[in-house]
Amino acid sequence: MDSTGAGLIRPLTKADIPAVASMFWRMFKPKNQTVSPAAEAYLESLYLNPDSRDKDIISQVFIGDNGVLNGFIGSLPLRMSIQGRTLRAAICGPLMVEHHASDPLAGARLLRTFLAGPQDLSLSETANETSRLMWTRLRGVVLPSYSLEWVKIFRPAGFAADFAMRYTPLARSLKPLAAPLDRLAGNWSRGHLQEQGGLRATSDEATDFPTLMELIPSFLQHYDLRPDWTGDELRSVLNAAITKSSYGELHSRIVRSGSGTALGAYLYHGGSGRVARILQIFARRGQEDAVLDRLLSHAAQSGAVAARARIQPNLMAAMMVRKGMFFQRSSTVLHARDEAVLGAFAAGNAFFNGLAGEAWNRLNGDDFR
Repeated sequence: MDSTGAGLIRPLTKADIPAVASMFWRMFKPKNQTVSPAAEAYLESLYLNPDSRDKDIISQVFIGDNGVLNGFIGSLPLRMSIQGRTLRAAICGPLMVEHHASDPLAGARLLRTFLAGPQDLSLSETANETSRLMWTRLRGVVLPSYSLEWVKIFRPAGFAADFAMRYTPLARSLKPLAAPLDRLAGNWSRGHLQEQGGLRATSDEATDFPTLMELIPSFLQHYDLRPDWTGDELRSVLNAAITKSSYGELHSRIVRSGSGTALGAYLYHGGSGRVARILQIFARRGQEDAVLDRLLSHAAQSGAVAARARIQPNLMAAMMVRKGMFFQRSSTVLHARDEAVLGAFAAGNAFFNGLAGEAWNRLNGDDFR
């Protein structure tokens, strides 16, 4: 508990959930400010999880001098392994302060409290510019090779219509025009998938979570630093990732060689006329091209207007030659003193983002309707 300066920082309690949910909705869901009971229940289950292996890594709230909750920082525990050692990681969720003028240092104090927790390393994949500066001032490290996003456009007019609809409902009237325009444009972007040649030597198939869970350890074994999920933890993460009403249906598929060997797998949300939002790409070393080609082919054939992914360093080369666009929306940041951890991230040999980050939970992509 931090009582230095104005206001108080203390651990999140069940009684705080309604206020935290309302603040989250006002700040991150401004078009739909009515908080549903389902959203409150999910926040409680996410940040007050009684089944967590690490109950010492907890979320914090800021209480102003007037006794009103005015800030929150989410914290999710994750066990990771490196060189035969198990490490405690804390994943930083939303960092919110609603009334900055009345409590100008609340955000920095919340982050300092989070970083001072019992974990061996602290991570976030959603740091905005303000948060990024606070992390670096507290000796955090920005990870550029984990911070970029990549978009591959299949249907330019459809992509433009989908993008415009996020900002104005009037753009919905343009959507019927997109398909004819894209047919006139031809298959200029989809055709490049065939140029890679990987599609002819591989196949992919829908998979259930039990089958995927059996394969994931083998997909991760070449990473120096990787998650150390129990079966129940991984199942919980995958189940939570199913429902994202803003993104569409979850597609979970395994990519195989001609002889049937599992080369990798992918998960994305999407559907016809939508952007395929890639949650995770798993690939055995050297098979990144084959897995990415299969993913892009499936998304394009399903009617997606584009595919969008947060990159991992091992995917960069495959993405570069597939005529997509890279951009930065938020930063992946790390706070750690362990040289082996710092080295693994510097070498691009740490598995993070997606299922081993924050993107899997329903706060990202679900309106709880």
